[in-house]
Amino acid sequence: MADLALLLLTVLWGTTFLLVKNALAGTSAGLFLLLRFGLAAAAVGAAWAWRRDRVTPGLWRDGLKLGLAMAAGFALQTLGLRHTTPSRSAFLTSLAVLFVPFLARFLYGRRVRPSAWVGVVLAVAGLGFLYREALTEAARLGDLLTLGCAVAYAYQIVWTGEFSPRHRLVPLTFTQIAVTFAASALLLPLEPPRFAGGAGLWATALFLGLAMTAGAFFVMNWAQRHTSAVRAALIYSLEPVTASLFSWAFGGEVLGASHLFGGGLIVLGVVVGEVGNALQARWRPLSAD
Repeated sequence: MADLALLLLTVLWGTTFLLVKNALAGTSAGLFLLLRFGLAAAAVGAAWAWRRDRVTPGLWRDGLKLGLAMAAGFALQTLGLRHTTPSRSAFLTSLAVLFVPFLARFLYGRRVRPSAWVGVVLAVAGLGFLYREALTEAARLGDLLTLGCAVAYAYQIVWTGEFSPRHRLVPLTFTQIAVTFAASALLLPLEPPRFAGGAGLWATALFLGLAMTAGAFFVMNWAQRHTSAVRAALIYSLEPVTASLFSWAFGGEVLGASHLFGGGLIVLGVVVGEVGNALQARWRPLSAD
């Protein structure tokens, strides 16, 4: 159930790259992120006030770490989208799948199953085929910023798996979103403030703030209580596939044979990681008998 929830979440996240790209055409990145995370913080804060969940030990420390990683990821990704395409941004963001196993293994000593390593290799190879031009062309500013975003998201994925079981979901989600909201103000001096307004921007902000931030990170925090960071990263690696399809259908981007082959490798990597994990879990009790 947790993996299915993350899969559905990843499919929906793939739609956000084009939406953010379009929103930034008339609105500065800092103002857009403040609007998005302000709406999300208000929604989760209202849920916390209604539920009255208690503050658990270490909540502020863990929420601060998650929030700073999330703020860095969203800031670098949003700024990067000004200088690269939605599909390239999705590809580079998904390179987090490459960093997560190393962080989980060497920061916290978490065991990574062989099937997960195979899945990671297949997923990374698929990402390379999906947007191989991003690996051969001269690096763009947007690509470099988004690569930094992938590192930040890798930390967030690992820390979510470590911290989420320690705290109640609503306070933890609120804390990390509130930290991201506050950190977004640091982007304001980087570019002249612009706010296009209009029904389209507000609709995008409401969808991203309420559904794809408040709701999404609540689901993410819950689901990663029941799965490993590496398995979660494998599922998240499907994001560029859905981002490419959405950008192709609604943004006019062209998909070639390498995109289709790369997408197939990513799906295969997720299947190998998931099936291998299920088989190893089944063999373990049999070997113990």
